[in-house]
Amino acid sequence: MNDKQQRLYEAAKATFNELGFKKTNIAEITKRAGVAVGTFYRFYNSKEEIFVQLYREENERVKQTVFAANDLDEAPQTLLPRITQQLIMHAHSSLILQAWDANAKVKNLIEKDVPVQQNYLYETISQLIIRWQQQDLLQSKVTAAQIKQLFDALIILDRHRDELEIDDYGQLITDLVQGILALILK
Repeated sequence: MNDKQQRLYEAAKATFNELGFKKTNIAEITKRAGVAVGTFYRFYNSKEEIFVQLYREENERVKQTVFAANDLDEAPQTLLPRITQQLIMHAHSSLILQAWDANAKVKNLIEKDVPVQQNYLYETISQLIIRWQQQDLLQSKVTAAQIKQLFDALIILDRHRDELEIDDYGQLITDLVQGILALILK
């Protein structure tokens, strides 16, 4: 990236993180980058294009952060609840990652560019499941599709967390993950 493109990228990252997808516009990005609006279009076709690039970067950053903070050889019953909590925390603290759920247009754009399998949550959990398969820790009757469906349900629950009247949401997530593990582990 040349200097102007880098400034645009960094300005877009800061703006999306501060304002979210919907409230961010190209004029604000270019103002923060100190370049003309026309300069933006020399590098990007739309705000959506730069957003998807930022989403991919944020997605990868979260995965690496969570993996680096944990001992992946730890027992699944201890590891997965903690990792799930960390992933949810990162998703709730990043307006870039929140856009996946908050805006149908953004979700469609991301899914076209970033396969669901590369989503930070899916990929992180999938990598752990593969490890546990290799270590022969999983029930043979449970398929990868079934495991994915169980975690899909957890994601849907998280999207509606504000509708739940729960005193300890973190404990609920831990209990549900423990229940999933009881189904899939030997």
